[in-house]
Amino acid sequence: MLWNQNIDPTKDLSQKPFVLWRPFIAAWEWLVPPTVAHRDRQSPLARWIAAFVIICISTTLLILGIVYARPLKNSYKNMRAESMVKEARRMAENGQIVNAVMKAQEAYTKAPESVEAIRLNFEYFTQMKRDTALFFYDKLKEHEALTPADEQMHVRCLMNLGRPKEASSALEQLMRVEQPSEALMKLAEDVWGQREQNKPLLNVLRSYTEKNPDDKESALRLAKVQISSGNPGEAGQGMELLWTLAAQDDALGLQTLEYISGLPSLTPADTVKLIQRLKKHPKADDRHYVTALKREVQQSPERKKAIVMEATAKYRDKKRNELLPFVRWLVEEGEFLQVLTILPEEDAKAHQGLLENYLNALTMLQRFNDLERLVNDPKVADILDPTTVAMFRAHLAYVLKKPAEELRSKLIAAKDAAQINGRYPSLLRIAQYGEDRGHFDIAEDAYRLTIKAAQRASAPPRIEREAFAGLIKSCEANHNTEALLQATLDAVQRWPDDNSFIERHLYTSLLAGRNIELCLRNAQKLLQTQPKDNLRRLTVALAFWRLHDIQQAVSYLQYMDLNLLTEGQRAVFAAIAHSGGFHDEAKGVIKSISPKASMLPEERRCYEFPLK
Repeated sequence: MLWNQNIDPTKDLSQKPFVLWRPFIAAWEWLVPPTVAHRDRQSPLARWIAAFVIICISTTLLILGIVYARPLKNSYKNMRAESMVKEARRMAENGQIVNAVMKAQEAYTKAPESVEAIRLNFEYFTQMKRDTALFFYDKLKEHEALTPADEQMHVRCLMNLGRPKEASSALEQLMRVEQPSEALMKLAEDVWGQREQNKPLLNVLRSYTEKNPDDKESALRLAKVQISSGNPGEAGQGMELLWTLAAQDDALGLQTLEYISGLPSLTPADTVKLIQRLKKHPKADDRHYVTALKREVQQSPERKKAIVMEATAKYRDKKRNELLPFVRWLVEEGEFLQVLTILPEEDAKAHQGLLENYLNALTMLQRFNDLERLVNDPKVADILDPTTVAMFRAHLAYVLKKPAEELRSKLIAAKDAAQINGRYPSLLRIAQYGEDRGHFDIAEDAYRLTIKAAQRASAPPRIEREAFAGLIKSCEANHNTEALLQATLDAVQRWPDDNSFIERHLYTSLLAGRNIELCLRNAQKLLQTQPKDNLRRLTVALAFWRLHDIQQAVSYLQYMDLNLLTEGQRAVFAAIAHSGGFHDEAKGVIKSISPKASMLPEERRCYEFPLK
């Protein structure tokens, strides 16, 4: 009776738990008594079993925590990194490129094992042409997470880094294991599109085009490679294929016409066909009509006046937004009066592109009063950007023969405005303008700003190379050896395979007496490739002269054509010859050099050395 009675008076016996739950509840109450009375009735065995179960559960949880703590932490980091990757891609789509790159790097910093963060950084650094992209490619390879798109990106990365041989080898391996696709064919065109390398590309493109006759874009790529192959037979087939594609009235047909119009030479029959097709293509616009006019003038220069007048009559009633290509062409052709004929001043003041060409026409017609009035017009200042307005004011000061200080101040204002806007084309034009008019210090500063702006904007390498070449000339004109030395060093680091920059850097370093032994070795290597090059021979002679090996230095001066050297370099030649005992010859060279010739300070000392 005592064992059957209810020891929990608060328990309602009429409400029993679900029948399937009863065994579990009984086992739980056996291990964990719900009341003191239950605990008093608990046997020692139940207590030992309860303690054992608690210890086992705790130990299991501890072991699981130790084993899975790192994976759980990595999963959390990967989740955070994937969120940052998505945010970075949204930033890039919205044009916030710098913020996107920083967010991608932050994602990799927080989760170095995140494949998505690694892939995004690989993509961004490839587009920025940085060798850091190869590090992220290796990381993807370590994680065995490479996709065909990653392999194609790797080939493009090698091309961006100036490693065409490695890119070609990587592309060959990729094409052995991957099926041809449009993206792969475009990549192959970029890698093997050069004349000396296009045999593999021709075979691949021809095979792919035969298997996919409906892929017109691949057919266009094949025709382009055939044209550039240098093989007359292939070029003829490529031209036939181009005209077949150009006969279509779709966007690809217009794209084909644009490519044909960019070819350096066409037969008269092809030119006539191109002109007619550009004028009649249903998707062609005013740009293509102007291209047809250019070709027509080139083919029949004696009809230029009639062509211009006919086109002017057509564009007389055109809307303002449709006039820009034609007006720009008129300025290029020197038809400045026609610009003023079809373009009223008020219409020009309402459109930036038209206004710039209108001002150029006024400049060339020497209507400086009208030009000054428009440049100082507040409405014009609202239409044009500050850089363009400042540049026109500087040019106006030059053509009106204002004092040099006024021109300098306006050039500096134009340079500052272009720097604020970060426009490397404007900075480059300002630098060239200042260089052409003798303001080399402004040009030097503008060239440096151009290089920085071009690097930030990932501009075409041509812009940066042109800026470096101008910077070197400006430093020479400013007689600033230290600035010239730094400029040539930066140029060599940017283009390590450019012999012209290397030659200039070696010569400047030896003039300044820097790294003589290293410069001598490098100069001798250059001379071995072109033993008769005058500047390279003079550079080696200068290196031996700096090392006080006069006999070796003089030996490199023999049979040198001084007409191919600058006046400063001839002064160095004379100084070395004078040190070797050829006093009369050295004085003869010095007499042929103008005392007012532009030289570096070290070259000036060489000029004065034989005269002492």
